[in-house]
Amino acid sequence: MTDSMKYDAIVIGGGHNGLAHAAYLARAGRRVVVLERRHVLGGAAVTEEVFPGFKFSVCSYVVSLLRPQIIRELDLPKHGFEVLPLDGTFTPMPNGNYLWRVNDHGRTRRELLRHSRLDAEAYDEYGKAMVDMARFIKPTLDVRAPDPFSFNLRDLRELVGFGRRFQGLSSEARYRLIQLMTMSAADFLDQWFETDVLKATMSASGIIGTFLGPRSPGTAYVLLHHYMGEIDGAFRSWGFARGGTGAISNAIAGAAREAGAEIRTSVSVSKILTKNGRATGVVLDNGDEI
Repeated sequence: MTDSMKYDAIVIGGGHNGLAHAAYLARAGRRVVVLERRHVLGGAAVTEEVFPGFKFSVCSYVVSLLRPQIIRELDLPKHGFEVLPLDGTFTPMPNGNYLWRVNDHGRTRRELLRHSRLDAEAYDEYGKAMVDMARFIKPTLDVRAPDPFSFNLRDLRELVGFGRRFQGLSSEARYRLIQLMTMSAADFLDQWFETDVLKATMSASGIIGTFLGPRSPGTAYVLLHHYMGEIDGAFRSWGFARGGTGAISNAIAGAAREAGAEIRTSVSVSKILTKNGRATGVVLDNGDEI
């Protein structure tokens, strides 16, 4: 194996997560190579020309939960990252009616009143409750999950801190949080609203990416999780990447390359080499070792 085939880190797969890891490793001074089997980077965060002249985000299609510190630290806008805000949702009904929710509060309220005065009144209260719960949970997204059985001081401190924050909630908020962690999206929404079209529209946020249905236990938390997104500091905001979701992967790849990472496409890994219980390299389909 020549020196040109030796690296500090080999990332198998050029999805957005692998690319982000490569970018941070390269920024830390490591020699990194990314090996992607397909001709295009991104994995599930990819833009492809499905029909001649028409490009689509073929899997992941909206952006919001990408951590703002990653955008800032990798300077993704410099590499083409731009988000166009999502203005609302449109839900057609079999009878020809529809539900149209937009970012304009007054217009959304008038739209809800067409369907149910009760739902229009409950909508704001529901939104406030979900935002409060999201603000409580959101800090945990940026910390490593503590191990309650390690007896490590750091882990114990994290657990005690979370327990104190939980005890600081009102009894109503604690009860609601427990519901969100255990209930189905459908059962949770049934407590708030009466019209099927509104509950169906909102329950979609409880099943995206889960391979579950709205009555599956635990999907209420997914509803809450999607309240934690943000765009340019605006809480609970969603949008579309200009150029499709693949533009996000390309921006991360640009940051990785700028930091010194090497990225190869159309390269398949056939085997991971190990020695004494540690991964030491890979074998490519063509027989090359890295």
